[in-house]
Amino acid sequence: MPNNSEKNRLRERLDLNEFEFYCYMPDSEVAKTDLGYFIKNKSIETYSYVTPTHLGDVDFEDFLSYALSYFNNGQEYFVVKVFYNDTYRKNSKILREKNFLHYPIDTSLMYWTRENRSKLLPDEEVELVLLTDKNANRWVDVFFDSFSYPNHLKKYLTAMVNEQLCHGIDFYVGRKFNKDISCFSAFEYEEFIGFYGVGTKKRFRRQGYATKIMSNYILTVLDKSPNAQFCLQAQSSSGAEKLYLNLGFKVPFIQKRFDWDPSTNNSLL
Repeated sequence: MPNNSEKNRLRERLDLNEFEFYCYMPDSEVAKTDLGYFIKNKSIETYSYVTPTHLGDVDFEDFLSYALSYFNNGQEYFVVKVFYNDTYRKNSKILREKNFLHYPIDTSLMYWTRENRSKLLPDEEVELVLLTDKNANRWVDVFFDSFSYPNHLKKYLTAMVNEQLCHGIDFYVGRKFNKDISCFSAFEYEEFIGFYGVGTKKRFRRQGYATKIMSNYILTVLDKSPNAQFCLQAQSSSGAEKLYLNLGFKVPFIQKRFDWDPSTNNSLL
């Protein structure tokens, strides 16, 4: 079993992978301190979030004060992601007392290491295509078919993909039947490669294509870097989480979410 220092280091690496991935978004401001990670997005408010470090867990009042000041003294919407750990009861009480709204769905932070290689399910018939800025629209098309995002966000997500491509984030589509059927992006930071935007077009669902393209990718990476590690986030107790568990991902941490809504909290400021 990992000791507390190892768990804190693992948590930091998983957190930083997500934070650094979302740093590269149009219309965003970011900050990283000893207390936590802070992202403010001016185009899509749900991309505005804060997460405490281990020190931020302990000094939670200070962390939260910084977060509120970062979001214009509480005049802007943001999400607080807190870990379900030894300090959760105290910190969640503080959030509720300050009128933060608890979101009922949790997030599982997951990671994969090479001892689970036998659980992968590759498929040579599914081609893995690495995209460039010349054809990144293919990833966006698959992503929007896979998820219920409003069409007006397509322009913003396209700009986001192009900016992330410039900062070392890779975008892939899985191709079969001469069609793009699935997608994901991959970002390497702090010894982990993070998966983001994993999706399959609606007409090709329930045929295991997400499993196949992720397996193909992981095996390709392991051929060059045998000790590579992978991480991702998934809604707890969801079909996606079950898929990743079957691939050998583990869940060392659960995050709880609390929303700050300035439209209902102005009277408290």
